[in-house]
Amino acid sequence: MERTWPLSDAHGHMGTREERRERREKRILSMLCAVSPEEAEELLQEEGIWDYRTDGFPGRGRYLVPACGIHPWHADQYCLEDMEPWMKLCPVIGEIGMDSVWCAVDLSVQKERFEQQLYLAQSWGKPVVLHTKGQEEEIADILREYPNRYLVHWYSCDFHLEKYLELDCYFSVGPDVWWNKAVQQVARFSPADRLLLETDGMDAVKWAYEEGMKSGRPEIAPPGAKRGTARSLACTLETAARIRGTAPDLLGRQARDNLETFITGKLFK
Repeated sequence: MERTWPLSDAHGHMGTREERRERREKRILSMLCAVSPEEAEELLQEEGIWDYRTDGFPGRGRYLVPACGIHPWHADQYCLEDMEPWMKLCPVIGEIGMDSVWCAVDLSVQKERFEQQLYLAQSWGKPVVLHTKGQEEEIADILREYPNRYLVHWYSCDFHLEKYLELDCYFSVGPDVWWNKAVQQVARFSPADRLLLETDGMDAVKWAYEEGMKSGRPEIAPPGAKRGTARSLACTLETAARIRGTAPDLLGRQARDNLETFITGKLFK
């Protein structure tokens, strides 16, 4: 499937050298998010990374798009000055946000870092990737103070989706779409020009697959979903296309176009 369907990954991480090599060789337009200054420095030196200041987009081997920001999990470890030099070099800010489910960092600290970065992103005219776990309503309310292009990555909350639809956000569907009803809701109701696909990296794909196998419906598990980035994206694409009642090749092309538009504000042809 991955040989014929257009594939893109709207949200990933550094991962292994093998993962990054697969993305380059299979021409998977991939936005990779660094979550520390050290990781951002490494990412920006990666082979095949796109430099938005000098490169055409995309092509000529430049399929890896860098993003960076202070992740809510690290909001008490880094201050804005630590990450700002690297944020200036990336076309996208993120992932940033707030998390009260998988994170013990004080929410007041998370919120301060989040709003500092939202202000910078708005000032620089750079789009933002959002992490919203457990703080979906709060974040939606904050975003109204900082108009911008936003990508809500792997939205898996049963509530408040309408708030992000009202804000004209982009949405990336995660690898648990084959069993997670909240993610299926995103795949179903996102506007066609706002829907994207993501892996969140192969560690997240492995987690999503194992959680799905515990869901009581192992017979519907997509075959080969853990066999590399391209295969995982193809499985997510096939499931999302079935939910939307469209062909995978059409949805794959639309999702790739949407990713270009989110990153740059325009579509390259």
